[in-house]
Amino acid sequence: MREKVLLAGVLLSATPAAYAAQTQTNHDETLRDSQGEPVQAGVFTSRWGRLFSGNDKPFSGALSFSSGLKEQWITIPNSSHSAEQKKKINQTLNLSLQYSPYSYWFANITTRMPVTDTSRYTTDFRYSFGYDDWHANTVSLVYSNYGDNHFWPSGNDRRTYFEQGAVTLAYKFSLPKPLEKHLLINKGDSLICQAGYSWVPRYYDVESNGLKKNKNVLLGGCGYTFKQHFFIRATAFWYPDRSQQQPWNGDYSYSFGYAGYTPGSFSVQYANYAGTRFPGHQNGNAKFREGTVSLIWYLPL
Repeated sequence: MREKVLLAGVLLSATPAAYAAQTQTNHDETLRDSQGEPVQAGVFTSRWGRLFSGNDKPFSGALSFSSGLKEQWITIPNSSHSAEQKKKINQTLNLSLQYSPYSYWFANITTRMPVTDTSRYTTDFRYSFGYDDWHANTVSLVYSNYGDNHFWPSGNDRRTYFEQGAVTLAYKFSLPKPLEKHLLINKGDSLICQAGYSWVPRYYDVESNGLKKNKNVLLGGCGYTFKQHFFIRATAFWYPDRSQQQPWNGDYSYSFGYAGYTPGSFSVQYANYAGTRFPGHQNGNAKFREGTVSLIWYLPL
Protein backbone atom coordinates (compact mmCIF):
# COMPACT_ATOMS: atom_id res chain seq x y z
CA MET A 1 0.00 0.00 0.00
CA ARG A 2 2.80 2.41 0.87
CA GLU A 3 4.54 1.77 -2.44
CA LYS A 4 1.29 2.52 -4.22
CA VAL A 5 0.72 5.79 -2.38
CA LEU A 6 4.28 7.03 -2.64
CA LEU A 7 4.52 6.19 -6.34
CA ALA A 8 1.36 8.23 -6.85
CA GLY A 9 2.80 11.11 -4.82
CA VAL A 10 4.02 12.72 -7.99
CA LEU A 11 0.55 13.61 -9.19
CA LEU A 12 -1.09 17.01 -9.12
CA SER A 13 0.80 18.19 -6.07
CA ALA A 14 3.68 18.86 -8.43
CA THR A 15 1.64 20.75 -11.05
CA PRO A 16 3.18 23.96 -12.42
CA ALA A 17 1.94 27.52 -12.44
CA ALA A 18 -1.73 27.77 -13.30
CA TYR A 19 -2.37 31.41 -13.90
CA ALA A 20 -0.73 34.60 -15.15
CA ALA A 21 -2.67 37.78 -14.53
CA GLN A 22 -1.26 40.00 -17.24
CA THR A 23 -1.46 39.56 -21.00
CA GLN A 24 1.77 39.31 -22.96
CA THR A 25 2.79 42.45 -24.81
CA ASN A 26 5.63 40.74 -26.63
CA HIS A 27 6.11 37.12 -27.63
CA ASP A 28 9.59 37.06 -26.08
CA GLU A 29 8.57 38.48 -22.68
CA THR A 30 7.91 36.32 -19.63
CA LEU A 31 4.42 35.79 -18.29
CA ARG A 32 3.91 37.96 -15.22
CA ASP A 33 1.61 38.10 -12.22
CA SER A 34 -0.48 41.07 -11.09
CA GLN A 35 2.61 42.62 -9.45
CA GLY A 36 4.64 42.31 -12.64
CA GLU A 37 6.78 39.43 -11.33
CA PRO A 38 7.67 36.55 -13.71
CA VAL A 39 5.57 33.42 -13.21
CA GLN A 40 7.82 30.44 -12.51
CA ALA A 41 6.78 26.96 -13.63
CA GLY A 42 9.74 24.95 -12.50
CA VAL A 43 10.39 24.70 -8.73
CA PHE A 44 8.31 23.83 -5.72
CA THR A 45 8.78 23.76 -1.96
CA SER A 46 9.05 19.98 -1.64
CA ARG A 47 8.97 17.00 -3.95
CA TRP A 48 5.19 17.40 -4.02
CA GLY A 49 4.90 21.15 -3.64
CA ARG A 50 1.97 23.48 -3.75
CA LEU A 51 -0.77 23.30 -6.34
CA PHE A 52 -1.51 26.20 -8.66
CA SER A 53 1.55 28.37 -7.99
CA GLY A 54 1.09 31.77 -9.55
CA ASN A 55 -2.67 31.88 -9.12
CA ASP A 56 -3.85 34.93 -7.16
CA LYS A 57 -7.48 33.78 -6.88
CA PRO A 58 -8.84 32.58 -3.51
CA PHE A 59 -10.29 29.39 -5.05
CA SER A 60 -8.57 27.15 -7.61
CA GLY A 61 -9.28 23.68 -8.94
CA ALA A 62 -8.12 21.05 -11.39
CA LEU A 63 -9.23 17.74 -12.84
CA SER A 64 -6.60 15.27 -13.98
CA PHE A 65 -5.93 11.78 -15.25
CA SER A 66 -2.69 10.05 -14.30
CA SER A 67 -1.24 6.75 -15.42
CA GLY A 68 1.78 4.68 -14.58
CA LEU A 69 3.83 3.24 -17.45
CA LYS A 70 4.07 -0.35 -16.23
CA GLU A 71 2.15 -2.87 -14.20
CA GLN A 72 2.75 -3.05 -10.47
CA TRP A 73 1.37 -4.98 -7.52
CA ILE A 74 -1.26 -2.91 -5.72
CA THR A 75 -3.21 -3.63 -2.56
CA ILE A 76 -6.92 -3.06 -3.27
CA PRO A 77 -9.29 -2.86 -0.28
CA ASN A 78 -12.67 -4.37 -1.19
CA SER A 79 -14.48 -3.93 2.12
CA SER A 80 -13.92 -2.44 5.53
CA HIS A 81 -12.03 -5.56 6.64
CA SER A 82 -10.52 -7.21 3.54
CA ALA A 83 -8.22 -6.46 0.61
CA GLU A 84 -6.59 -8.23 -2.34
CA GLN A 85 -3.31 -7.97 -4.22
CA LYS A 86 -3.60 -7.25 -7.94
CA LYS A 87 -1.07 -6.50 -10.67
CA LYS A 88 -2.18 -3.66 -12.91
CA ILE A 89 -1.22 -0.26 -14.32
CA ASN A 90 -2.11 2.32 -11.69
CA GLN A 91 -4.49 4.84 -13.30
CA THR A 92 -6.51 7.43 -11.41
CA LEU A 93 -8.93 10.31 -11.90
CA ASN A 94 -8.32 13.23 -9.55
CA LEU A 95 -10.06 16.35 -8.32
CA SER A 96 -7.91 19.03 -6.66
CA LEU A 97 -9.22 22.08 -4.83
CA GLN A 98 -7.25 24.88 -3.21
CA TYR A 99 -8.26 27.78 -0.98
CA SER A 100 -5.96 30.78 -0.44
CA PRO A 101 -7.68 33.08 2.05
CA TYR A 102 -4.91 35.65 2.39
CA SER A 103 -1.58 36.45 0.78
CA TYR A 104 0.32 33.19 0.17
CA TRP A 105 -1.43 31.16 2.87
CA PHE A 106 -3.20 28.17 1.36
CA ALA A 107 -4.85 24.79 1.95
CA ASN A 108 -5.49 22.16 -0.71
CA ILE A 109 -6.87 18.69 -1.02
CA THR A 110 -6.76 16.17 -3.85
CA THR A 111 -9.24 13.30 -4.07
CA ARG A 112 -7.97 10.32 -6.08
CA MET A 113 -10.25 7.64 -7.57
CA PRO A 114 -8.91 4.58 -9.45
CA VAL A 115 -10.19 4.06 -13.00
CA THR A 116 -10.73 0.35 -12.31
CA ASP A 117 -11.60 -1.43 -9.06
CA THR A 118 -13.47 1.72 -8.09
CA SER A 119 -15.18 1.74 -4.71
CA ARG A 120 -15.44 3.97 -1.68
CA TYR A 121 -12.63 1.96 -0.08
CA THR A 122 -10.18 2.48 -2.96
CA THR A 123 -10.80 6.25 -3.16
CA ASP A 124 -8.25 8.19 -1.15
CA PHE A 125 -6.97 11.73 -0.69
CA ARG A 126 -3.93 13.85 0.04
CA TYR A 127 -3.67 17.33 1.50
CA SER A 128 -1.31 20.16 2.37
CA PHE A 129 -1.41 23.65 3.85
CA GLY A 130 0.88 26.45 4.92
CA TYR A 131 2.60 29.55 3.60
CA ASP A 132 4.21 29.33 0.17
CA ASP A 133 5.27 32.43 -1.74
CA TRP A 134 6.20 31.01 -5.13
CA HIS A 135 8.41 33.98 -6.11
CA ALA A 136 12.20 33.75 -6.02
CA ASN A 137 14.07 34.85 -2.90
CA THR A 138 11.28 33.89 -0.50
CA VAL A 139 10.80 31.41 2.35
CA SER A 140 8.00 28.81 2.52
CA LEU A 141 6.71 26.61 5.33
CA VAL A 142 4.37 23.81 4.23
CA TYR A 143 2.82 20.68 5.78
CA SER A 144 2.09 17.88 3.25
CA ASN A 145 0.51 14.47 3.77
CA TYR A 146 0.56 11.94 0.94
CA GLY A 147 0.31 8.85 3.08
CA ASP A 148 -2.45 6.34 3.66
CA ASN A 149 -5.44 8.72 3.74
CA HIS A 150 -8.87 7.16 3.12
CA PHE A 151 -12.38 8.56 3.45
CA TRP A 152 -13.55 5.02 4.27
CA PRO A 153 -10.61 3.24 5.96
CA SER A 154 -10.36 -0.53 6.30
CA GLY A 155 -10.50 -2.29 9.64
CA ASN A 156 -9.14 -0.23 12.51
CA ASP A 157 -7.18 2.15 10.28
CA ARG A 158 -7.62 5.88 10.74
CA ARG A 159 -8.73 8.23 7.96
CA THR A 160 -5.39 10.00 8.11
CA TYR A 161 -2.15 9.74 10.05
CA PHE A 162 -1.34 13.39 10.60
CA GLU A 163 1.90 12.65 12.42
CA GLN A 164 3.27 10.88 9.33
CA GLY A 165 3.08 13.99 7.15
CA ALA A 166 6.11 16.16 6.33
CA VAL A 167 6.83 19.72 7.43
CA THR A 168 9.07 21.44 4.88
CA LEU A 169 10.95 24.70 5.30
CA ALA A 170 12.43 25.90 1.99
CA TYR A 171 14.05 28.92 0.39
CA LYS A 172 13.56 29.69 -3.29
CA PHE A 173 16.20 31.81 -5.00
CA SER A 174 17.37 32.99 -8.38
CA LEU A 175 20.96 32.59 -9.54
CA PRO A 176 23.33 35.58 -9.82
CA LYS A 177 22.70 37.45 -13.07
CA PRO A 178 26.26 36.97 -14.43
CA LEU A 179 25.79 33.19 -14.08
CA GLU A 180 22.14 33.07 -15.11
CA LYS A 181 22.70 34.85 -18.43
CA HIS A 182 25.00 32.03 -19.54
CA LEU A 183 22.41 29.37 -18.65
CA LEU A 184 19.26 30.82 -20.22
CA ILE A 185 18.66 29.73 -23.80
CA ASN A 186 16.05 32.31 -24.83
CA LYS A 187 14.98 35.74 -23.71
CA GLY A 188 11.98 35.18 -21.47
CA ASP A 189 13.17 31.81 -20.12
CA SER A 190 13.46 31.53 -16.35
CA LEU A 191 15.58 29.54 -13.90
CA ILE A 192 14.87 29.29 -10.19
CA CYS A 193 16.37 27.04 -7.50
CA GLN A 194 15.49 25.95 -3.99
CA ALA A 195 17.06 24.54 -0.85
CA GLY A 196 15.11 23.12 2.05
CA TYR A 197 14.65 20.80 4.99
CA SER A 198 11.81 18.32 5.65
CA TRP A 199 10.92 16.78 8.99
CA VAL A 200 8.60 13.79 9.40
CA PRO A 201 7.57 13.15 13.04
CA ARG A 202 6.69 9.46 12.48
CA TYR A 203 7.61 7.21 9.56
CA TYR A 204 7.36 3.55 8.64
CA ASP A 205 10.67 1.66 8.67
CA VAL A 206 10.71 -1.41 6.45
CA GLU A 207 13.63 -3.09 8.21
CA SER A 208 12.03 -3.07 11.66
CA ASN A 209 8.47 -3.31 10.26
CA GLY A 210 7.36 -0.56 12.58
CA LEU A 211 7.15 3.17 13.15
CA LYS A 212 10.16 5.31 14.00
CA LYS A 213 10.55 8.95 14.97
CA ASN A 214 12.01 12.08 13.40
CA LYS A 215 13.02 11.49 9.79
CA ASN A 216 15.21 14.32 8.48
CA VAL A 217 15.66 15.12 4.79
CA LEU A 218 17.65 17.89 3.09
CA LEU A 219 16.67 18.86 -0.46
CA GLY A 220 17.96 21.07 -3.23
CA GLY A 221 17.18 21.53 -6.90
CA CYS A 222 16.39 23.81 -9.81
CA GLY A 223 13.70 24.27 -12.43
CA TYR A 224 13.95 25.73 -15.90
CA THR A 225 10.99 27.20 -17.81
CA PHE A 226 11.50 27.20 -21.58
CA LYS A 227 9.47 29.31 -24.00
CA GLN A 228 7.22 30.31 -21.06
CA HIS A 229 5.36 26.99 -20.93
CA PHE A 230 7.73 24.03 -21.32
CA PHE A 231 9.56 23.10 -18.14
CA ILE A 232 12.05 20.67 -16.64
CA ARG A 233 12.92 20.38 -12.97
CA ALA A 234 15.05 18.16 -10.76
CA THR A 235 15.53 17.89 -7.00
CA ALA A 236 18.11 15.89 -5.01
CA PHE A 237 17.47 14.53 -1.50
CA TRP A 238 20.00 13.78 1.20
CA TYR A 239 19.33 11.81 4.38
CA PRO A 240 21.77 12.72 7.18
CA ASP A 241 20.90 9.35 8.74
CA ARG A 242 21.02 6.92 5.81
CA SER A 243 19.08 4.29 7.75
CA GLN A 244 16.01 6.55 7.57
CA GLN A 245 15.84 6.34 3.77
CA GLN A 246 13.29 3.72 2.75
CA PRO A 247 13.26 1.80 -0.57
CA TRP A 248 10.56 4.12 -1.94
CA ASN A 249 12.40 7.30 -0.87
CA GLY A 250 14.24 8.57 -3.94
CA ASP A 251 17.73 10.02 -4.13
CA TYR A 252 16.31 12.54 -6.57
CA SER A 253 13.19 13.41 -8.54
CA TYR A 254 12.69 14.85 -11.99
CA SER A 255 9.82 15.98 -14.17
CA PHE A 256 9.18 17.76 -17.44
CA GLY A 257 6.23 18.80 -19.55
CA TYR A 258 4.04 21.61 -20.79
CA ALA A 259 2.38 23.93 -18.29
CA GLY A 260 -0.84 25.78 -18.97
CA TYR A 261 -1.34 28.91 -16.90
CA THR A 262 -4.85 30.24 -17.34
CA PRO A 263 -8.04 28.68 -15.93
CA GLY A 264 -9.49 26.41 -18.61
CA SER A 265 -6.06 25.46 -19.98
CA PHE A 266 -4.39 22.03 -20.05
CA SER A 267 -1.02 20.76 -18.87
CA VAL A 268 0.77 17.49 -19.48
CA GLN A 269 3.76 16.22 -17.54
CA TYR A 270 5.94 13.22 -16.79
CA ALA A 271 7.42 12.78 -13.32
CA ASN A 272 9.60 10.18 -11.60
CA TYR A 273 9.86 10.26 -7.81
CA ALA A 274 9.70 6.92 -6.03
CA GLY A 275 12.80 4.81 -5.46
CA THR A 276 15.20 6.71 -7.72
CA ARG A 277 18.90 6.05 -7.05
CA PHE A 278 22.14 7.65 -8.12
CA PRO A 279 24.53 5.35 -10.08
CA GLY A 280 26.23 2.92 -7.75
CA HIS A 281 23.79 3.54 -4.90
CA GLN A 282 21.90 0.32 -4.14
CA ASN A 283 21.87 -0.77 -7.77
CA GLY A 284 19.97 2.25 -9.05
CA ASN A 285 16.47 1.50 -10.35
CA ALA A 286 15.37 4.88 -11.73
CA LYS A 287 13.98 3.44 -14.93
CA PHE A 288 11.87 5.73 -17.08
CA ARG A 289 8.88 3.38 -16.89
CA GLU A 290 8.77 3.81 -13.11
CA GLY A 291 7.39 7.32 -13.65
CA THR A 292 3.87 8.68 -14.09
CA VAL A 293 2.24 10.69 -16.89
CA SER A 294 -0.48 13.22 -15.98
CA LEU A 295 -2.95 15.22 -18.07
CA ILE A 296 -4.31 18.19 -16.11
CA TRP A 297 -7.21 20.57 -16.79
CA TYR A 298 -7.30 23.72 -14.68
CA LEU A 299 -10.94 24.40 -13.90
CA PRO A 300 -12.28 27.77 -15.12
CA LEU A 301 -13.40 28.89 -11.68
